[in-house]
Amino acid sequence: MNLSRRSFIGKVAATAAFGLAPGIPALAAGLDIPAPVRTDSRLDKLVPFIEPYLDLYNPNTDERERVMFFGTSGYDLKGLQTINYLLRDWRQKQVVQMDVRLYWALAAMRTAALRDGLTGEIQVNSGYRSKRTNDLLRAEGYGAAVNSFHTRARAIDFVVKGGDVANVARYAQWLQIGGTGHYRGRFVHIDSGDQRVWFG
Repeated sequence: MNLSRRSFIGKVAATAAFGLAPGIPALAAGLDIPAPVRTDSRLDKLVPFIEPYLDLYNPNTDERERVMFFGTSGYDLKGLQTINYLLRDWRQKQVVQMDVRLYWALAAMRTAALRDGLTGEIQVNSGYRSKRTNDLLRAEGYGAAVNSFHTRARAIDFVVKGGDVANVARYAQWLQIGGTGHYRGRFVHIDSGDQRVWFG
């Protein structure tokens, strides 16, 4: 899988030229989103061209969902709740509102994957983690950071079905989501922190 950037680049340039790059839309009142707005990032400039759908699979719980999370009237709260539930800390049975920036990032991945002839399904290995789960994973030697963005609902570990992990990681980095971790041949980590790249 190529996850080619070409189909997007021209549209991004045109959007910027006409000043039509609104960035990630604000969430409906009453729901807290901790990440900063980055209207200068490629992801934010792509928003008008990203299909706001996610095809998600959680191998830990064997749950699969196809969800629309944004429509003509704004965020679909039922859709957000469905995604939040699928990305919950299933060990502790805790559900929180994830940073929607991550949902737009995964939707961009899905859109690019579909254009490359793939199904667009994204397998999420890890979404939200409570501190208890994070500490447990650290104790078991899984390398979970002490102050992990997963514990702040601002990180996702995933693979794109049929996609090459290295290409997906490069595309995630190009999108300027925030942090991008490439765990060679296994999965990609994205978070909404500062822009940085690492290999695991």
